Amino acid sequence: MIRFLTLSLLIAISIPVLTIAQQTETLFSGDVSHGGFGAPIFGVTSINGEASYLRGTRGAWMLKFRDGHAVNIGGGWYRTQSGFDAVNWPAGSETPEMRTNYGGFELEYLNRSHKLIHFGAQVMIGGGTVQFRDSDIDLEKRSDRYFAIQPGLNAHMNITNWFRISGGIFYRVADGVSLEGTSNSDISGTSAILGLRFGKF
Repeated sequence: MIRFLTLSLLIAISIPVLTIAQQTETLFSGDVSHGGFGAPIFGVTSINGEASYLRGTRGAWMLKFRDGHAVNIGGGWYRTQSGFDAVNWPAGSETPEMRTNYGGFELEYLNRSHKLIHFGAQVMIGGGTVQFRDSDIDLEKRSDRYFAIQPGLNAHMNITNWFRISGGIFYRVADGVSLEGTSNSDISGTSAILGLRFGKF
């Protein structure tokens, strides 16, 4: 009985000590500050063998580390502002216009983001839809969905504490397109994108 009471007392004393000694493990530790931004997007992209204007929006949660490196976690959405012609269309008939929009999860790394001009790399993983602009076109299938991944490189300039300008070159890779007038390789293409970022940096 005395042995049992002694063991119980030792366990009761050791529990608080062990609790104090244990530290919660986290993905991001140390001196990390948080922010975020929203940004209208303007650009030009190559699609179906021609240039088309891009518009869109981006938003992200920003994690900034003591050494100036930062990670943005968020999403983006892009659409062709101008239509583009279908490819490989039968001769003798009017070539219809098409349009697409795509978006998804975005992850971006920034190198020394406290500097006036700094650089980063990002990737978007998501999907999109391509369709004919004329909904009355005489086809059995007028639209299709596809998988999209878009890596790219950005250059950034800090204008104020709450406003930054970014510009970059990206390459969109599309997969799963099965629609007359376009294909995976036609939807895939290079984009030049300008972003106006407003937020807390």
